[in-house]
Amino acid sequence: MDFCDIIFRPVCLNVKKRLEWKELWIKKSEYIEKLCFSMKGQYRIIDESINYYIAMLEMAIYYLKDYDNYYDYIYVQHNIILDDFLKNDINVRYDIKERDFAEYLKYIFFNMQYKSVDIYSLLEKGKNIFNYDLVVARLLFPSYYYLYLEKYILNSDEKIFEIVDRHLEFEEYVKMIVNIMNNLGQKKIIIPFK
Repeated sequence: MDFCDIIFRPVCLNVKKRLEWKELWIKKSEYIEKLCFSMKGQYRIIDESINYYIAMLEMAIYYLKDYDNYYDYIYVQHNIILDDFLKNDINVRYDIKERDFAEYLKYIFFNMQYKSVDIYSLLEKGKNIFNYDLVVARLLFPSYYYLYLEKYILNSDEKIFEIVDRHLEFEEYVKMIVNIMNNLGQKKIIIPFK
């Protein structure tokens, strides 16, 4: 099995559940703000980048404003897509199908694979499967930053520097994805940055 097999053919649990991302992300935002405030001045990379990523998180939360009472089927999904995610059983969670698709789009960006992957074909294949509003909200949620922020604090993993250095490139990547989505669909998706 590869990433696309799992993403385009996830295992459905035949149970509907209310989308809880907004509440979870608000709690995450509060936690991150308190943590970073308590560590102010200890890590320059965090001091210089945290406000940007809190703003990204707030944009993701705002993007979910029309989904307060949204219910959808739950699938086997993953906390985050990493190279070994297929081998890691504790990386599994239950969520809506848009989670893995958006995290895969982030994964190929941060692993420099997006230039060799046909993004248009990937999005075209997903247009009748995924709710692209939810995919965009998930793209805006800075999961990779928060993962590597924690790794940097715990064991000085320096991948956070790469994540931060590529933030403008990531914005361009998200704009490209949204433009493709808009060309494929009838609903116009608007992103919060120019």
